[in-house]
Amino acid sequence: MKISFNKTIRRMYKIIKEYKKQYFLIILFCLLAALFNSIAPYFLGLVTDTLFEGVKNKIGIDEIYILKILLIILICYLINSVCTYFKSFLASELGQKIGYDLRNKLADKINRIKVSSLDQMKKGDVISKITNDVERLTDNITEIIPDLVYNFALIIGSVIMMFVLSKVLAFLTITVIPITYFLLSYIVKKTQKYFELNQRAIGSVNAFVEESVTNNDIIKSFNKEKYFNKKFNKESRKLANYGFVSSFYSSLAVPFNKFIGNINYIVVVGVGSIFVINGKLRLGAIQSFIQYMKDFNRPMNTIAQVISNLQMAVASVDRVYEILDIKEEAEDGNIEKFDFKNSIEFKNVTFSYFDSHNVLKNVSFEIKKGQKVAIVGKTGSGKTTIINLFMRFYNTYKGEILIDGVNIKDIKKEAYRKMISLVLQDTWLFEGTIKDNILFDKVISDEKLSRVLSDSKTKHIINSLPDGLNHEINEETDNLSTGEKQLLTIARALANDSSILVLDEATSSVDTRLEYLINSSLKELMKDKTSIVIAHRLSTIVNSDMIIVIKDGRIYEMGTHKSLLKQKGYYYKLYTSGFDIDEVKDE
Repeated sequence: MKISFNKTIRRMYKIIKEYKKQYFLIILFCLLAALFNSIAPYFLGLVTDTLFEGVKNKIGIDEIYILKILLIILICYLINSVCTYFKSFLASELGQKIGYDLRNKLADKINRIKVSSLDQMKKGDVISKITNDVERLTDNITEIIPDLVYNFALIIGSVIMMFVLSKVLAFLTITVIPITYFLLSYIVKKTQKYFELNQRAIGSVNAFVEESVTNNDIIKSFNKEKYFNKKFNKESRKLANYGFVSSFYSSLAVPFNKFIGNINYIVVVGVGSIFVINGKLRLGAIQSFIQYMKDFNRPMNTIAQVISNLQMAVASVDRVYEILDIKEEAEDGNIEKFDFKNSIEFKNVTFSYFDSHNVLKNVSFEIKKGQKVAIVGKTGSGKTTIINLFMRFYNTYKGEILIDGVNIKDIKKEAYRKMISLVLQDTWLFEGTIKDNILFDKVISDEKLSRVLSDSKTKHIINSLPDGLNHEINEETDNLSTGEKQLLTIARALANDSSILVLDEATSSVDTRLEYLINSSLKELMKDKTSIVIAHRLSTIVNSDMIIVIKDGRIYEMGTHKSLLKQKGYYYKLYTSGFDIDEVKDE
């Protein structure tokens, strides 16, 4: 999506506006530093004139006057240094604050956007936006923009003082301004798209690296190192090409500006020398004027240099707002407290991830409190989608999902999800201790924690570790087996002690022996809980109070294990096939 440059600048201003007091101080110190830097050369010229007149006219040198002027010059440069110091200090402090706040906003936004939107993002690209783009943006807001203000102020101050000294020479000097303006405008127009492509390429490379590192064992097991290296080289080459083009064009401005400045310097010195010889200009004035020319040309070159950094910031603003502009989840309900008492009901629910294909078609069923219900079907039949809708990860469905007769959309998400413990087939543990991963910021007694560990069959695993519950899980969580990680996620759900338990392929990564132990303990634990189980394994289904068979997004059959076998229908076919669901041929 193409964003206009003006809109991007407005967005940058919106970020700055939240810190306007601190930013005002930074800009004020920039202006004061430029002001006193612009005054000093004028007084240097007066010193030169005093010395020249004293020697020329043999009248002696007024040392007291020179010392006073030198003191003024010293004060000017001292104030300039103090202002520059405070500008740098405040800018560094503000940069960290803006970066901190922006990262928090992005993290909070990710937690509030729709799951469907998050599914479409590359993880590495999201990480790049939160880290690289935020850092580049804050650096430019707090360093580059104040530097631009300082340099523009220095240019204005220098031009004013040049006009005070000589209007003719001043007009000759400022002829480079329109040339520089048109040059920079051309460069910005030519290179902005490459800076944007460069930032996107960085995100793509980060996403690819994140994917490759996460799945490195799979890559190696299939001997696909060369294949992935080739893909990485392709992404890296894009980044190198975009980086080269954007850097090359933006770097053209500096030598061009220096060349124009040097030509201008020669002309001004030549004309100024003639003026001094003819008595139209003081010697000290021409010396001051040359200093102002340096103070004029140097900022012009600096502006040409930092314009590329500003373009990177513009590209980063767009990328940060790609997340901030994402539509959030639908408005929350207004029921703040809710206790599940009777039943869960799906009424004529139809849903599609994309408009062209319905994943669920007119699905209706009811689960009574305390029941254990299994949902079975082939891969892609819609089993996990039912869980996604029940968990309120997606709200754009037709029909109703009710709990005790109340539409789940009318209950606040926090209160609603508090009633549910979810265990997915993809285990998720974070870096930290085993205890932290199980409790998940929940406070329970040591007695209850011990019971949870026993019931989830994790106690023997934890006791075998040198640090027990304080055993650190590393960033990749590869210091635990897949089965052990699955057991810990089940322990986390048990510690949460919610009235509804959802298991989505929860035992798919556990061996048969552990599955038997888990199921025997879960059977006792589920007596007072309503359980919804999705699984391929027969052992997780036969003891269910109700089995819902899904086929092509519709409820094909429904009943107990025994009643469904008696019907000798689709479920009977699954059961007699050895329960390898995906191998069963449809009629």
